[in-house]
Amino acid sequence: MKLTLEHHHHAPSPQFSALVESEIKALQPALRIDEARVSIERQPEARPPFRITAHLVTPGPDVCADATDHTLRAALGKLIRRIREKITHRSARKARRHKSHFSGRPAPLSA
Repeated sequence: MKLTLEHHHHAPSPQFSALVESEIKALQPALRIDEARVSIERQPEARPPFRITAHLVTPGPDVCADATDHTLRAALGKLIRRIREKITHRSARKARRHKSHFSGRPAPLSA
């Protein structure tokens, strides 16, 4: 997995960057991530001031999410929760589609 971190309007912290990397890597068992682009932004005039966006490049549809909060750590927590919700929703949708496809109904007879 290739990870790209972009920092806007604040000094990057090595500890926070390592935390972001470990949180993104923790998603790997549930979703194969080829590339992750994470943007961390401080918007001084905005309330809440911290915004984190993620674009995860996957073999299927990409996963994108964003979150804002008053602290970087809280914004990251929200972001990871939203990504996990999207992964869960995707898995459930795939399971429903698989279940309906193999529901045991006989195939229509052709003439």
